[in-house]
Formats: sequence, C-alpha cells, structure tokens
Amino acid sequence: MTAHQRTVLVTGAGGKTGRAVMAAVAAAGARPRAFVRDPARVADAGVEVAVGDQREVGDLVAALGGVDAVYAIAPNVSPDEVAMGQAVVAACERTGVARLVFHSVVHPQLTVMPHHADKGRVEERVVDSPLAWTILQPNAYLQNLAGYADALRDGRYEVPYASDRRLAMVDLADVATVAARALVDDLGIHATFELSGPAEVAPDDVAATAARLLGRPVRAVRRDPDAWADANAHLPLDSRRRLLAMFRAYDRHGSPGDATVLTALLGHAPGDLDRYLADLLANVRPR
Repeated sequence: MTAHQRTVLVTGAGGKTGRAVMAAVAAAGARPRAFVRDPARVADAGVEVAVGDQREVGDLVAALGGVDAVYAIAPNVSPDEVAMGQAVVAACERTGVARLVFHSVVHPQLTVMPHHADKGRVEERVVDSPLAWTILQPNAYLQNLAGYADALRDGRYEVPYASDRRLAMVDLADVATVAARALVDDLGIHATFELSGPAEVAPDDVAATAARLLGRPVRAVRRDPDAWADANAHLPLDSRRRLLAMFRAYDRHGSPGDATVLTALLGHAPGDLDRYLADLLANVRPR
C-alpha cells in the first residue's frame, strides 16, 4: 500500500497533539480522518471528520470504515484513559484494522502519577493484542511553554514544582513526524519508542534562556501547588488531582529522558529549548 492510498484515523483529533499528527500525516501524503466528539474542534474544513465517543466501541467501529491505520490518543489526564484504550483496541480487532499507534507517555511505570499508570495499563492491552502496534512515549512538550509567553515577557515564570527540576522536553513537531512515519511507512511495528528532547532543562533554564532572548531579567518561581489548584478550579476535580500528582513527581525527580532514540528516528538533532523559545518570543518585546 502506498502512502497516498492510506487513510489514518486520529482519535482525540481536536487537541494539539491530534492536530499536529493529522498535519504530519497529510504532509506524508496520507489522508487523515479526525475522530472527535465535537466537529467544531476540527478547524481544517478539508479534513474528513468522524464524530463519536472514544469510550464506545461501536462509535469507533463506525469510524474505521476504509481506515488503514489508527493513532490513538486520549484527552490529557482523562480519567477514562483505560476505557478509551481498551475500546480502540477492541474496535481494531473487530474491524480487522491491524495497524495501531498508541500515544503513551514517558515512564508509564511511575504509578505515583495516575495518568501515567493508566497509559501503562493501556500499553499492556495493546501489546497483548494481535495488532501491528507501535507505542510512542513522549516527554513533556516544549509547546507547553506557549501559554507562558506573556509571563516570560513580564519577567516571571511560575510553575508548581521546584525551579531546578529538569525535564527532557520534546518538540511536538518531532513527535508528530515520528507518528506519521509509524502510521504511513509502518516504522516500528512491535516497537516502543521513548521520545525525549536533547537536553534536560529546568524552569531556571527556561527563565535564563528567555532573559537572554528578551534582553531583560526573567526569574523562575515555584508556585504553591495548592494555590495553582485554587486558580484552576474550573478544571474537573479529577484532572486537578492528576496534575497535582504529576507536579509532586516533578518536585522529586523532574522528568528525565534521553534523545538517542528520537535523534536516530529523525536522522537529525531534535528541536531544542533555544530554538523553540526564539520562535515563541520572536514578536515579544519588553513592556
């Protein structure tokens, strides 16, 4: 099967990861099909849309007609992660869609983070299936910094964990590139790939890099996690609990990782903090 003939169903297609993967799949010459609960979440009018609930096997079965490969990603910190993962595997088994790429997370064995542990349980179901599966385990995204552009401009970068804890942050564009190769070219059948960035960077490093790019002081500050939770009371309670568990884990050890695998898969150096922040802050000037 050639790339231009392949149709790829992307679940969770309304989120930033789903959108990035659909764009990379289209750039690779395949046809993305977005699986969403709300079709308004798909901005590209040219993308085929299937509407349904990731927890419902029947909805997924209906969306899999004419599909050659599936990229499965649940909404961030969803309490229904395991149900969604089990449903997509069951739907693939029922319809004969053999190719499944599951979007997991770095270090899913860390049960102190419930959403990591849930992804680990889905990994077990995926590996125990007859499918031609690939598992991707990305670290925290550099793109998570996008919401801090104004704060960095104002000289203060607040995070709810220690400012010296290091994360091997990865560029979502690189993750999407690997995902597209797995979906379109069948890279890594029965493989699990950890996708971490080229350096473990702390909030202090983010602040120092922003200060250099902006030409003004920027300071990283640890925000009290309870204060963070109060300020984000609009989030569902379970989501806040899961994120607080992640912040507590970051407080202990950060999110370590190594870029050896990602570099080999890309064939070049992955995107790094300097490049990402330079692009993010290119139009940001001190007030």
